[in-house]
Amino acid sequence: MPKALPRKALSARKPDAKDARGRNGQTGCQIPSADIKAILTGGKAEPIYIPFAHLRPTQVAVGMRAVAAKRAKVKARAMCERKLESYLRQRPLPAVRGPNGHIYLVDKHHLGLALVQNRVDGAYVEFIDDLSHLSAQDFWAVMEAEGRTYLFDESGQRVPPLRLPKMLRDLHADPYRDLAWTLREAGCFKKVRVPFSEFRWAAFFRARIEEKVVRANYPRAVEIAAALAATKAASTLPGYLR
Repeated sequence: MPKALPRKALSARKPDAKDARGRNGQTGCQIPSADIKAILTGGKAEPIYIPFAHLRPTQVAVGMRAVAAKRAKVKARAMCERKLESYLRQRPLPAVRGPNGHIYLVDKHHLGLALVQNRVDGAYVEFIDDLSHLSAQDFWAVMEAEGRTYLFDESGQRVPPLRLPKMLRDLHADPYRDLAWTLREAGCFKKVRVPFSEFRWAAFFRARIEEKVVRANYPRAVEIAAALAATKAASTLPGYLR
């Protein structure tokens, strides 16, 4: 069983108990504004290590096959403090500071959940924005407008921000997101730097392949999806191979 990296092994500053309470008495991880400003302006700042208990998802679901693949890669490193320390530092999780001091991941949810499942207790965080001055309503409006949140559940239904899981361990399983991951790994479309691009592929497959096929006969679903990925109907999707 992989063991978690002891917090004392990490040199980055970590929030203490009294810093873990946001405004209005709500739980949040309070990062000094000077650190946020330094990071956002390219200045020097200590790496910021945040326990997963303080990192909030910005999507409802993930592909659990994809998580399992990442979990297997992390497992050996999680057994060694030195290897895990290096691995975490090289793969900071991008995040935004929001209202009440809450910290929201905007990418790498699969990696984050894989780390959680390997009993790693936190990760280094790379802040890309500080929106803590906004109201909750304005915050989510900006997040969605800039492609930093995906407000659709594992059934493809739109959800309000309040329906987002509060912790990575509570993310739901979306078999169509797995289908998109499998096809990307197989080279059926390219990996591109477009927010939530694989969810767009997942939605494309969801509309064309019955869920019972995906759940009962995954290899067959992959065959169907591969054929669909080469059609003109998929040509507007990110990473489409012409």
